[in-house]
Amino acid sequence: MTVHDIDPIDLEVFRSRLESVGEQACRAVEQTAISPNVTESKDYSVTLLDAAGGLIVGSGEVIYHYGAAVHAVRSTIERHGESIAPGDVFLSNDPHNGGGLHPQDVMVQQPVFHKGQLVAWVAVSAHLMDMGGMVVGSFSPDATECYQEAFRVPPVRLFRGGEEASDIWDLLRVNVRMSELVEMDMRGLCAGAHFAAARIEELIARSGEAKFVDSLTAIRDLTEAEFRRRITLIADGTYRSTSWTEFKTTFYKIPCELTVAGDTLHFNFTGASPQTSHFFNSKDYIVAAELLVMAANVLARDLPFNDGIFAPVTITCEQGSILDCTPPAPIAAAHMHASLNAAGVGMEALMLALGASPEIEQHHYLGGAAWDSAIGMALWSWTGNDGLQDAYMAFDGLWAGSSAGSERDGNDLGRNTVGPKVEGQFPDIEVLESWYPLLFLERGLRPSAEGAGTYRAGAGNRFSYRPHGVDTLHGVTFGMRRYLPLQGIAGGRPGACNEFVIHRGDGSEEMIDVSTSGELVGAHDWFEMRIASGGGFGDPLDREPEQVQRDIRHGRIDADQARAAYGVVPGDVHATENLRHEMRSVRLEQARPPAKQVALGSKTHTDEPIPLYPGIVQIGSVAIAGESGAPLALAPDHWTQGCPLLVERRWEGDGPAVVYNSWLDPESGRVLHVEVALEGEERGFEVAPSRWTQAA
Repeated sequence: MTVHDIDPIDLEVFRSRLESVGEQACRAVEQTAISPNVTESKDYSVTLLDAAGGLIVGSGEVIYHYGAAVHAVRSTIERHGESIAPGDVFLSNDPHNGGGLHPQDVMVQQPVFHKGQLVAWVAVSAHLMDMGGMVVGSFSPDATECYQEAFRVPPVRLFRGGEEASDIWDLLRVNVRMSELVEMDMRGLCAGAHFAAARIEELIARSGEAKFVDSLTAIRDLTEAEFRRRITLIADGTYRSTSWTEFKTTFYKIPCELTVAGDTLHFNFTGASPQTSHFFNSKDYIVAAELLVMAANVLARDLPFNDGIFAPVTITCEQGSILDCTPPAPIAAAHMHASLNAAGVGMEALMLALGASPEIEQHHYLGGAAWDSAIGMALWSWTGNDGLQDAYMAFDGLWAGSSAGSERDGNDLGRNTVGPKVEGQFPDIEVLESWYPLLFLERGLRPSAEGAGTYRAGAGNRFSYRPHGVDTLHGVTFGMRRYLPLQGIAGGRPGACNEFVIHRGDGSEEMIDVSTSGELVGAHDWFEMRIASGGGFGDPLDREPEQVQRDIRHGRIDADQARAAYGVVPGDVHATENLRHEMRSVRLEQARPPAKQVALGSKTHTDEPIPLYPGIVQIGSVAIAGESGAPLALAPDHWTQGCPLLVERRWEGDGPAVVYNSWLDPESGRVLHVEVALEGEERGFEVAPSRWTQAA
C-alpha cells in the first residue's frame, strides 16, 4: 500500500483518533498530577511522535513543547539506540543534553512497540515547581553557569522494562525542593504517557502496522505539500528585522534575515550577541520550536501541526551565541527572553514579507510584534506553619496584550489576533487562595495609551496580591521588556513595558527590576504586576474619533491621553481635525530631513501598484506613499530613503538609550513606520523582495 491508496476519509478519521489519544492523555495528566501549575494553569503537553522522533500530533495548551519533544526524543534515540525496549520510560530536562525548553519543563518519553518493533513515541512535558539549584523554583537571574540552576538530567530511564528505576527517582527526590509535590506531578506525566502508549497500541492492532505507518506518512506529506504551496505565494527576497533582549540595562542584539526562495523559508540569526552569564541563553532547537509555532499560527492554522510544517523551514543560529549556547552557559529561562524574542523578530521579518505579497491570503493578516517576548513572571516562596517550604508562580504574568492587526484592535489578555486560542488558562483565584497563603486583590485590564494606532493594541494584565497567613514572601522575578517595548507596524506606536511594584505598608512604592531575586514582600505589603502589551497598527492620528471616545468610556485611557496619543478632543470634531493637522505639521518640523532626495526625472508611473509595505506601494522602480502619492525611493534603495525621520528618546536621565525612530510621509506628516531601537544603531529592518531589488 502507498500513501496515495489511502481513502481521504479514512485518513481524516485516523488523524482525529490520534488527536483524541493526545487529548485523553492530557486528561489523564490533569487527573493524576496535583500542582496548580498543571491542574489550573495547564502548563503541560502531550506529544505523539513516529519511530524516528518526527512530530505526529501535539495536544495540551503549551504548543511550544511539541518541537522541543522532537529534540528530546531524537536525543534519547541517539543516546540509547538499540537498547530501547518495551516498558522503558525515559526522563530528560537539560537543554544542553537532550532536554526540552528549560530544566523545569521535564520531558517524560515512552517508546511504543508493536510485536517487538518500535513504531512510535509519546512525550509528556510539564513545568515542575522546582528542579533544585540556588533558588526556589530553579529560576535564578543571579546564576552565572548552568551548574547553579537545577538538577540536570540527560536522557535516562525512569522505568526499565516496566519496572521503576528506583535509583533515578531517589536522585530526583534528594535534589529538589517540595519533592512530594514534584514527584506526584512527575507520576502524572508517566500516567499520561502510559495511557497514550496503550491507546496507540490499540490503534496499531486495529489498523495493522503497515497502514499505521503509511497513514502517518500521508498526513505528514500532505501537510508539507500544502505548506510549501502557500510559501510559494510569498514574494521571493530578503526581509530583515532586529531587536534586543534586556537584562537590567544591558542589551543583547538579536537580528534576523529571512530569505524566501520558492517553497522554502530560511531564518538566519547570524550576528546575535555572544552567549552571556545570564540565565536566558538558549538553543537553536528551542528557537525553532517557538518560531515554527508562530509561523504556523499565521500561515497554516488550518493544517495539522506535524513534521510537515518543519520541512520547508531552516533556521541558522551561531554556536556560542545567545541563541545556541554551550556549557556552562546558564539556561533556566532558555525558552523565554532570548528565544521568544528571536522567534518574535523572525515573525516581524515574516510579516514584512507578507506585506509585500498580495497574492497570499495572509497578506491581510498583518500585525505588530508578537506578545510572547513581553511576558512578566514572578515566583514567591515561604515557609509554612508546618515548617515546610512552598512556592507560587504567578502565571498571570503570561497575559500580555496583543499587537493590533490590519483592520482590528489587539486582543486583551488574549495574545495574537490570528491563530489558535491562548496557551494556558487563567488559574481560578479561589483555588489559588485555598492552596497558597495569599490574598488576591485585583485581576483586570491595565489602562494605557501605549500601543496606539489606527487600530490599537490590546491591554495586558494588571494583577496584585499580598501575603495572607505568612509574614514574608521571598521573590524571584524573571520578566522581560522593562525598557524596550514591542513595536507595532505601519506607523503604530510601540506598546507598554512591564512594571513590577511593591506597595509597602507605610504607603511607599518600590519599582523593582523585572529580573532579580531576593525581593521581600512583608505581611503589610502587596505586590502588583502591570503586564506589557504589543504595538499598534497604523498612524494613531487616523483612528476614528468615536473609537477613541469609546476607549475613554471603557476606562482604557483618559481625555488627556486621547489628545496626546490620538489628537482627539472628545465631543469636538472641528477641534479634533485642527489638532491632528497641527500635530502632523509639528512632526515634519521636528524631523530630520530625508536621507536622500528622490528625483524621478523622466520616470513614468504606468505600472500597476504592488504593495511593498503597509501604506507603501511599488510602481515600477519607485516606492510611493500610498495615501499622498509622494515618491520615497528608487529601487533598490530602502523605501525610507525619502522619508523625514523623527527621533524620540524614550527614557530621560539615567534611563537606557532607547529611541523611537518614526519615518514620515514627506507631504502629509503621517507616520509610516516606527522602529524601537537603541540610540546610535543603524536602521534594523528591510523589505527587499526580488522584484524591488531587480527593478532598477
